[in-house]
Order: sequence, then structure tokens, then C-alpha cells
Amino acid sequence: MPDFASWPADGIAGRIGRGDRAGEWVIASCDDTPFDPPFGYHLVLPDDELLRDDGSLLLVSGCSDEERPDGGGLIDLLTNELDVTWSLDHADFLIADAAWNEAFKREVDQEREQNGLRPFDWEANPRPPKEESESFVWWLTSLRRRP
Repeated sequence: MPDFASWPADGIAGRIGRGDRAGEWVIASCDDTPFDPPFGYHLVLPDDELLRDDGSLLLVSGCSDEERPDGGGLIDLLTNELDVTWSLDHADFLIADAAWNEAFKREVDQEREQNGLRPFDWEANPRPPKEESESFVWWLTSLRRRP
């Protein structure tokens, strides 16, 4: 896991190395300005809940933590459990963010279809109305960063 002082301002992205989600992106998005203690981040995962290889709960998307100089934080847990390879390249962060946004849009449209509603018009309004999505999905929308 890259040293926190080396992170770009938005955060970093990584690819899961093992398990059912191998190859998918995860994001550690900066909560605060790097180098201003305490340095915080939240994890954006490919699903609401990310599971260990044995099927038990590992982490929930959107969970937050802060820098832990001796390790042992949530980012270390994610890295060790699923063999995540992190990148400091901002282009990778943007690719991961775009992949997450597309998955989010599919989730919202599937929910709307299940409720007998038309797909959401993402071009006209990039954020779905709160009353037409679950509260957790709405909360995740607020985490979405724009390049």
C-alpha cells in the first residue's frame, strides 16, 4: 500500500487480486487534504458489501478510516485479504471512478425496472432522485467524486 504522503489529492485506486471480485477496481478516496493530519479516507468498493474468500463480510462500501502509522487500518485489511494492488496514477483513479459510476447507474436502473419505472435519464440529471432509490444508494451518490 503506498505511503499516505504520496497519494494524489483525490485518492488512489487498486485492483483486487483474488477472490470472486478479482480484477475489479476499489478506490481509497481522500476525505481530507493530504498532509493535513489526521489524514482520512473512505473505501469505495465494487458492491455494497465485499466478502472474504470464505463468504464472510469483509467491508462495507463507504467505510472510513484514517492513517495508522503502524498499519492495521481498513485499507491494510482490504489489501491483505484480497491482495489489492494499489496505483498512485491519477488516470487509474479516474478509470476506477468511471467503472464505479457505471456500476452505480446499472444498479439504479435495475432497481427502477424492478419498481416498474423507466430507466433514469442520466444525461438530463446525473443524480437520481432520493425517493426513487434506496437510502444507501443515495448515500453512495454523495461519495461520488467528479474529475
